[in-house]
Amino acid sequence: MKVYLIRSVITISTLFFSAECMAQDQHAQKTDTKPIAIESPPANFPETEIYLFDYDATKDKNALSNGTNVTNRPGYDNQPYFTNNSTSFLYSRDDGHQTDVYEYILETKEHKRLTHSEKSEFSPTPSSDNTSISFVFERNSSIWQVDRGNENNPQWLLETAEIEEPVGYFAHNDKTGDILFWSRYGFNVSLTNANEKSYHYVAGNAVPATPHIIPDTNNFSFVHRQANGSVWIKEINPRTKAIRPLTRIVGTNANYTWAPDASIVQIDGTRVYRWKEGLEKGWMKIADLADHGIENANRVAISPDGKKIAIVGSNK
Repeated sequence: MKVYLIRSVITISTLFFSAECMAQDQHAQKTDTKPIAIESPPANFPETEIYLFDYDATKDKNALSNGTNVTNRPGYDNQPYFTNNSTSFLYSRDDGHQTDVYEYILETKEHKRLTHSEKSEFSPTPSSDNTSISFVFERNSSIWQVDRGNENNPQWLLETAEIEEPVGYFAHNDKTGDILFWSRYGFNVSLTNANEKSYHYVAGNAVPATPHIIPDTNNFSFVHRQANGSVWIKEINPRTKAIRPLTRIVGTNANYTWAPDASIVQIDGTRVYRWKEGLEKGWMKIADLADHGIENANRVAISPDGKKIAIVGSNK
């Protein structure tokens, strides 16, 4: 399928993209080395916090404990993604006008600003060895990458692939170069590779949600709305292009994450559910965020060691 270019996306304002991200997250450049003063009007970011819990995968009830609001400030703090050593997570944080990539260090409780750019960055994703970070960059609404220690010199990750299709969400396997992304305007999921010119259309009518790499595999998962209206999490093998349905989502929130034991964790309302292939019980409620004073929860991330879970929501 021919890759298309929407030239107008280059000039889309930060305000428009922020509003789109709010709808997706609540329901589901050139850079300089110094901060840039932004004269644009305040963006309409949702008020979100990131809560950090201890996570016990062996418990079928009350699997979350010792919850703490680790951002606890006015504004947008969202899209947490743990680093491979489970000592920190990256997230997208706004300054009232646009977002930058921050890192939260679990041991010291320190928030480190990693990028200082004139355009917003979303979905920060560390590489498997934590030497680089990729993200959706408002510069051209595509996927960019920076090296640790050189965060203000972003490189366009899809340049070799020659993909100029606007990206909303993505998963990047830096070991193979494979990238599965959700098209920002096409509402389709497509597969490409950062190291070669390639494009494979996977599915249309895809739900806006972050794809993931399935633990201990090179396969991806994504969310797809079928013709009958049911919404499924599905698996794709990037080598064979074979697609396999895994499970229906719980409720209407399409955001989910994988735990290192190959279980899926998802939030519906205030309830946290877990699903693992082969278990006859299907989705099981493992916690209720109302017990911790959290509402409007929508995103979740689990550390690679399986001991911590980050929840995006707001205070009651």
